[in-house]
Amino acid sequence: MRHLLVVISVMAVAFVLVSCGEKQRPWDPEVEKATFTEIERSIPAVREALMDLNESINKRITSKKYREKALEQFKGVTDFVDILQFYYLPILNARAHISRAYREVQYGMYTEASEDIRKAIDNINKAALKSTDKTKAGFEVVKNQLTSIEKISDQTKDTTLTHLSNAAKQLNALIEKIKPIVVVTEEGESLIDGQL
Repeated sequence: MRHLLVVISVMAVAFVLVSCGEKQRPWDPEVEKATFTEIERSIPAVREALMDLNESINKRITSKKYREKALEQFKGVTDFVDILQFYYLPILNARAHISRAYREVQYGMYTEASEDIRKAIDNINKAALKSTDKTKAGFEVVKNQLTSIEKISDQTKDTTLTHLSNAAKQLNALIEKIKPIVVVTEEGESLIDGQL
């Protein structure tokens, strides 16, 4: 009887352990496809519409008072489009690529993770290209975490995940803290300045 109870107990424990051991789900790349490239592609059409609007304002509004008000509103909209195109879309795309790379490393998909890290760096560079020096400094901190990842392997997996996590945290802090505005340089170039 005692032997039977031991066998039943061992079988019950084995059953519990087997039923608790959840099988890892296969990688689903569509779930991780969380970039904003579709919005990015629509920006040129928005810019063209804004230029048509600017032309229309200058031709049709004869009252100086109404024209100035319309041009002020127009500048607000164009500044918003610049901030969207040159600041938010690149950094949100970078964040999506960092997230995707993190999951790919967890799944042992090192080649794909390296590609997503490269895309994240490209997006950070794109955002920095149209930023003031002060804003670029914040992007450099994120970029340094990403460029410190060299070859991803089973041996470097934990270090890579740490660098990706730090890069994501730093990028999230930039997104949350900075209130971007458009500033015009002496040469007439519009740049994004991160106002803390």
